[in-house]
Amino acid sequence: MLNRDQITHRSHMVAHTPMRLSIARHMLESATTAPHVTAIFEADFTAIIKHREKSKAVFAADGINLSYTAYLIAACVAATRAVPEINSRWHDDHLEIFDDINIGVGMALGDKGLVVPVVWHVQDLSLLAIAAKLQDLTNRGRAGGLTNADMRGGTFTISNHGVSGSLVAAPVIINQPQSAILGVGKMEKRVVVREVDGVDTIQIRPMAYVSLTIDHRALDAHQTNAWLTRFVETLEGWQA
Repeated sequence: MLNRDQITHRSHMVAHTPMRLSIARHMLESATTAPHVTAIFEADFTAIIKHREKSKAVFAADGINLSYTAYLIAACVAATRAVPEINSRWHDDHLEIFDDINIGVGMALGDKGLVVPVVWHVQDLSLLAIAAKLQDLTNRGRAGGLTNADMRGGTFTISNHGVSGSLVAAPVIINQPQSAILGVGKMEKRVVVREVDGVDTIQIRPMAYVSLTIDHRALDAHQTNAWLTRFVETLEGWQA
């Protein structure tokens, strides 16, 4: 009878790509540098879906795809204006709070890895402009045309992990040296309770879990929850 030292397993080797090695170094650095804490809220996307259905033909006339991610970015701006400390970087003797909001969006490249192109100065952009810049980055990312400049300067990141079916991911690793990262899970229909004319009613709504993972050196729970509260309010209160 073989003992454990004599057991062999069939396997094969896959060499790490430079991108995989870069991702590994970055993830390890973040996980060992920042104490990660995650808060999770739930968002109703009814208002966003209605606005998108009403507006996407208008955007398409300009050659622009109105994606849900554009709404997420716009909602991030509203939340960050309410809690600017989220858009920051930790230093040993101070917290650097950025006036410009430059949002990176995680983009999976299949087996090739992950890139995070950045939409700069989103606080100055309309929904149309955000959608246009996202479309450009997405198209070039799929074609392998992103440059290093496209992935620099981010002050906050969105991980839209729900596009691959995930409901919740926690913690989403912070993109160092940023202080926070938003995670958005898969949108799906769920049974919820809504008050109508003072009476609780059972409804079916398109819901998704949204999370904010913070660097606990820089931020605390009250800021995290305040940011998520404003983020969800913006999504759910979008005017059609």
